[in-house]
Amino acid sequence: MGAQQIKPKYAPYAKPLADRMKWNNPPQFVFVCVGGDAFRQAQKYNLDRDNSAMVLMPGQDPSSLIWPVKDCLVILKWDGSVPAKLIIELVKCLLRSSAISVTVWPTWEDFNTPTGYYDTTQQPIKFINSREIIRTYYPKQVQA
Repeated sequence: MGAQQIKPKYAPYAKPLADRMKWNNPPQFVFVCVGGDAFRQAQKYNLDRDNSAMVLMPGQDPSSLIWPVKDCLVILKWDGSVPAKLIIELVKCLLRSSAISVTVWPTWEDFNTPTGYYDTTQQPIKFINSREIIRTYYPKQVQA
């Protein structure tokens, strides 16, 4: 017998989104929840018919999953419990799956505090980031 090929599977809670997309009924936002409370958060977002949510489980490789986010705005809720390297890989996977944009929301940060400070001991004066910020990533533009 030949080697058996492993068939990719949907991320948790992604199948209802894939079915919805077949009917050309995209949600307003797609939330991808990562971290300790991800399943409960995704269940909460899935109660609202205007949104949809999926989960990246601990230890899962995002590139081995199907992400049905074509033409969707994605918000990635990051609680800080997984490394930034995994978040970057997940963002790349979502953009390769044709998401319009992916916004990474570091939920543990207090956004009422300054994002950083100016280091006046260096010339030229340099701005130093002291916390994570909300970042939005877009797919690379293809030159025609």
